Amino acid sequence: MGDMNPWRRLRALGDWTLHWHDPLADARMGVTRYAARQISLRADLTWEQRRCTILHECLHAEHGPVLAGHYDRHENAVRRETARLMLPDVRAIGEAMAWARDNDEAAYELNVDAGVLRDRLRWLHPAERHYLTRRLEEI
Repeated sequence: MGDMNPWRRLRALGDWTLHWHDPLADARMGVTRYAARQISLRADLTWEQRRCTILHECLHAEHGPVLAGHYDRHENAVRRETARLMLPDVRAIGEAMAWARDNDEAAYELNVDAGVLRDRLRWLHPAERHYLTRRLEEI
């Protein structure tokens, strides 16, 4: 699905490093440490979760630190951008959802985690929502 390669995006950051953290020490899927120029991923993530989380954290790194009081708004913007970059084609989403038993299976087919699919569906453009509604009514 698409040409998005989050690992290339990480390499393009240059001097940023990737670390893996123990889920018992930190339950977050990913963490961006600006001062250390480090992205850390939870060691037990699935392949799909790794792809989505590394892109999400790369976007944080690219945008830079957030001013106090603006974190929630920034986090939503990064989630939205991650979802659009990972799932740019609403037709592919429609096809996966048309045959899948549920959104988890559709996400797996689309090579993303369920959270990214949920975010993409949350922030559909009205024309995309109309297309998906029509496509899913055909089933």
